[in-house]
Amino acid sequence: MVACQRIANGTQAMTIYKPIKKLAERAAELAYAMACGKPVVANGSVSNGFKAVPAVLLDVVAVDRDNLRQTVVADEFHTAADIYGTAAK
Repeated sequence: MVACQRIANGTQAMTIYKPIKKLAERAAELAYAMACGKPVVANGSVSNGFKAVPAVLLDVVAVDRDNLRQTVVADEFHTAADIYGTAAK
């Protein structure tokens, strides 16, 4: 939330937002597929320090002053009051 407040105040240019609902839904789909013995196709990999681990990577969103309301507020990740204060703009 602090990063979003700084963006709203103009003291930070942007942050990265990972839409939690989309991440949770995709994680549940993948877990279900794995539990049913269905194949899960990785679209990337992440290093764990020892090897590249197959991973399903989702897109992230760059958040700035122009899209704060359309991203984190619209998704109810933070409220406008949390970001802008009680006099939400």
